[in-house]
Amino acid sequence: MAKADFETPELQEYVEVPELVAGTMAHLSPFVAKPDHNTDLNFPGELVDDWHDKAIAKLDDLRSRFRSLQVYLDSCVKCGSCTDKCHYFLGTKDPKNMPVGRQ
Repeated sequence: MAKADFETPELQEYVEVPELVAGTMAHLSPFVAKPDHNTDLNFPGELVDDWHDKAIAKLDDLRSRFRSLQVYLDSCVKCGSCTDKCHYFLGTKDPKNMPVGRQ
């Protein structure tokens, strides 16, 4: 097996959070699925009128059926202390690309 070619960063006493770079992901957009794929999954072809209410109702349905989802929703207080551990934020440095920025 070949030896990996990378350097392990030195462990510091305090974690260094990268400087914010706003809009660093602005050039990207969602990867939209093909219509055939959406049809097979029973997704509507177009955005329905009351999509927001339906999404909230579905989340409430899932929350009531799955205790783990309820615990997850209750445990995040949107404080941002997970920022230095979030690989999405560490990779992009975009403040909107971390859990607290997505609220």
